[in-house]
Amino acid sequence: MQTAYQVHLAGLFFIAIFMLAVFVFPDFKVAHQVFLFLASLAFAIGFSIWCWPTARKVWRHPIGKALTVILHLFVLLFAAILARNVVASALGLPPQDFDVSVSFIALVFYIPAWSIVVSIIVGVVAFFLSFIGLLIGMFNRPFKETAKLFGHAAGALAICVYSSSVFDFASNNKNFLYPLVRWVAFLGDFQNAEAYPGVGATERIRFHENGVISIATVEDNTVVIQVRKYDL
Repeated sequence: MQTAYQVHLAGLFFIAIFMLAVFVFPDFKVAHQVFLFLASLAFAIGFSIWCWPTARKVWRHPIGKALTVILHLFVLLFAAILARNVVASALGLPPQDFDVSVSFIALVFYIPAWSIVVSIIVGVVAFFLSFIGLLIGMFNRPFKETAKLFGHAAGALAICVYSSSVFDFASNNKNFLYPLVRWVAFLGDFQNAEAYPGVGATERIRFHENGVISIATVEDNTVVIQVRKYDL
């Protein structure tokens, strides 16, 4: 028996324990979650082992490499979009005026951006594996083949859920990045410009459109940003 299917059997074992625990110990919610997590993890590992040789072949093919590059560019674009929204929310100013901050936060969101792309891809794979498994079952093919396909589908679905959870966590907790964004902007985007008329020697400023400037100062270890018209 291949390693992938052995891991799938381990997943079935944890599912059996989970169901038994639900009926025998209905109040042990933590144990239920642990067994369910172990089951989903086993199916995810089994699916990864099963599809890894195919993924390597796709990567080595010129078309596969081209598709990977396209996906990478899409992920970078998606991460940049997320970063611009975070910077705009953190500073309350147009993100296009804060290149360093946007670039830095885009790096932070690189993995969450990849997670949503992976979630979509393996979600589609899970759907097709389930569909093919149903077709094979309808034509009275060996149950073993159908079970294998559904095991792979369960693993793909588990990876889909894990990946989307990474993105959800990053999206739901992006407000914790706001202080970091302000510090990055203070150090990288705001600059001293004491030679400009009307700008103090200790002020770190950023010029914007329509004669507006923003001024960043540090008060009690917190970056405070003020906005005013630039008057000569």
